[in-house]
Amino acid sequence: MSRWKRVMRGILGMGTTFAAIGGGFFAVLTAIAALLGRLETEDPFFGILAGTVWGFAIGATFATVLALAGRTLSFDRLSLSRVAGVGALGGLMLAATLVGLTALAGDTFTGVVEAFTFLPLLGAGAGAASLAIARRASPTLQAGDEEERLIDRDSDPGISE
Repeated sequence: MSRWKRVMRGILGMGTTFAAIGGGFFAVLTAIAALLGRLETEDPFFGILAGTVWGFAIGATFATVLALAGRTLSFDRLSLSRVAGVGALGGLMLAATLVGLTALAGDTFTGVVEAFTFLPLLGAGAGAASLAIARRASPTLQAGDEEERLIDRDSDPGISE
């Protein structure tokens, strides 16, 4: 697989991971708001869906910035604080995009403070968690190895050499 296809697969995978984290985060916030009697919408799943969509956008932005800025660094050389900062930057970029697109549409975005607070926090937390999980994984390939090493030909009788 070519390098750009691996990068695109990584960007989509990171977007999906952040979407799951964002959906879970907003599900917890929705449950807390419901328990406190402060749920302002009749459809509680709107917040969860919005968190999932925002999480995907933050994750894809985060992965793109990380792919460009850290393309020569391994997971061991990336600092947790720098990766959290890149995640927060992705959240800030998304918040600015939401405010800007709403203004262009002629509407007033009422959740400016919330967007510029929660989206960067969501991005930073998900970025740091993603790096921590990636560091715990065992390396399957070394630099310069071929992808075919991932397949264990002895355990799968359907693969012939």
